[in-house]
Amino acid sequence: MAEKKRERRDPEQRRAEILAAAFACFAERGFAATRMEDVAARAGIAKGTVYLHFPDKERLFIELVSGVASPILGEVGGLVQKEMIPARTAVSMFYALFKREVLETERRHLLRLILAEGPMFPVVTEFYYREIITKGLAIVRVLLARAATRGELRNPAVADVPQLVMAPALMSIIWTTLFEGYEHLDTQKLFDTFLDTLFVPEGGAI
Repeated sequence: MAEKKRERRDPEQRRAEILAAAFACFAERGFAATRMEDVAARAGIAKGTVYLHFPDKERLFIELVSGVASPILGEVGGLVQKEMIPARTAVSMFYALFKREVLETERRHLLRLILAEGPMFPVVTEFYYREIITKGLAIVRVLLARAATRGELRNPAVADVPQLVMAPALMSIIWTTLFEGYEHLDTQKLFDTFLDTLFVPEGGAI
């Protein structure tokens, strides 16, 4: 009877419960070791109910990653549209958003799993590259090209390597999930120092 009552829940609510259960399983066990029945057990539902919403665990993981990244990309993309905002300010806001929404939450484990297990699951890696990395790089390219034109970059060649902007974010994930127990990394100082290496000081004097 309890299962029947749960199945009458709103489909979106059920979907959210499955995603929450999947997130917990992935964070604890890793992507490869997590099974759909593990997700079902964590959500307190039948395995078939999970398959009604998600065809496989790759799609489950993709939905989780997309749910984290899409709002961040949307917000940063909105900043790029505001041409009066200096590039340094926009990148600084991206780092602050990343720190608050990913690095300081359990969501950081999703990125860790992509780095650790992505090569074994090309469907997930290809989605992440196509829908998140390429869109993020497109935003950064516009931002850096504008900064180079305005003389905001210490080295204008940085505009040709937008991946550099992502470097401290990835470094912070790797460090906090692997090495934080051995040595603390001040991620805010990391971001601030990196901004100083990319952009000329306010006023233009190096």
